Amino acid sequence: MQHGQIGTVLITLMVLIPSVSMAADSFSEATEAFKQGKYRKALKYFEAERESGNNSAKIRYNTGVTLMKLERYSEATIYFLGLLNDARWRDLAHYNLAIAAERSKRELVALKHYRIVREGAASEKLRNMAARRLRLLADAHRGEQDKPWLATVSLSAGHDDNAYALQNELLEESSIGDDNFAEFFAWGQYRFSGSQANGWRVHGYGFGRKYKEYENLDLASARAAFSRDQQRFGWATELGLAAEMVTLGGESVTQQVRLLAKASKNWGHSKVAISYSPGYYIGGDEYAYLDGWRQFFDVSLQRVLFSAEASVFYRFDYSDREGQVKSQGDYYSYSPARHSLGGALAWNLSAKWNFSTGLEYRSSLYNEKNRITDNESNIDFYYREADRVRSWLAAKFRITPDFHVNGKYQYIDNSENRDLYSYSKSEFSLGVAYVF
Repeated sequence: MQHGQIGTVLITLMVLIPSVSMAADSFSEATEAFKQGKYRKALKYFEAERESGNNSAKIRYNTGVTLMKLERYSEATIYFLGLLNDARWRDLAHYNLAIAAERSKRELVALKHYRIVREGAASEKLRNMAARRLRLLADAHRGEQDKPWLATVSLSAGHDDNAYALQNELLEESSIGDDNFAEFFAWGQYRFSGSQANGWRVHGYGFGRKYKEYENLDLASARAAFSRDQQRFGWATELGLAAEMVTLGGESVTQQVRLLAKASKNWGHSKVAISYSPGYYIGGDEYAYLDGWRQFFDVSLQRVLFSAEASVFYRFDYSDREGQVKSQGDYYSYSPARHSLGGALAWNLSAKWNFSTGLEYRSSLYNEKNRITDNESNIDFYYREADRVRSWLAAKFRITPDFHVNGKYQYIDNSENRDLYSYSKSEFSLGVAYVF
């Protein structure tokens, strides 16, 4: 029996259970409409009954399953969540929440509810149905793992109302101006040995942003890497090496070699991930002051939160770079120690619509004194400090399982102890992406 058929059998069975508080004629009309596939009509009868004062668990359940038939999964989820404290309906609610999540492409949420049903439902039939769905999901996931390659490509266009703020650290003077841009991103990997859980792969990405007016801000980067994936002590681990280059305005800014070390593990209904990535940067003739080491340490926690997927993360970013020596012996540090803390929420309103939002706070303290000489030959020494807040809102619409349209709005507010480096900016973009 297929996924859709399982849900239909259960839903039809429960809708046909009459409600003692529902008028016989009203229930008859609703069930008849449901059996004939007239789900909009059936929904009207159930909603009318609720509006008349009958807010029983059966009415709420019937309303939820009818919304499922209409593929209004987000609305149906609200009804089922309201039944989780009802002992009689709890198991069925969990099962239907799993179906709604699976059809909305929220695998973590679906797995959570299927496992609850498999491990604790009073009905053996319901436990077996949940176990079967879990096996089918596992088989499908293994099928994806068997494919040796995976890739995605995206194209987008947008507007940046403060383009030069992106490169304040790399420019001799700060300019502010808005501009339109086009953006390209491609990522891919190929596993040439073993499996996803235990094997070798090569992977990489290419990124480019081109501005309409400010060509000197055109940004491009590319990375190539190889990694060893293994299971160690219950953790999925990755150890690899990557080479990357970045250009600005067509000129090379940095070339770098980085170590990639990652580990992740499912912990109950949550997923924990840890990574450490040290790298050495070479800035070249124009950007020799960027030469040096940079290290990243990340830890994140992802879990299901009601009908959404929530994540929190922390990052420590430490640089030890040459710094820039200017005329009159002035010196600018490019070696910040940064702490970032943030969180994000993502939820599917339907099988086609996905929304996400997030907030990140970053604190930076440069570990060397800047030396500045003003026009009157006065010398000032100071440590550069910064606080940045970044927020975003994004939406994705799936045209097919592999092709989608996406939009994003992002706002950044950067406040520093020197006004030269303080700025705020907003960006919005709209684009398309395809997964191969």
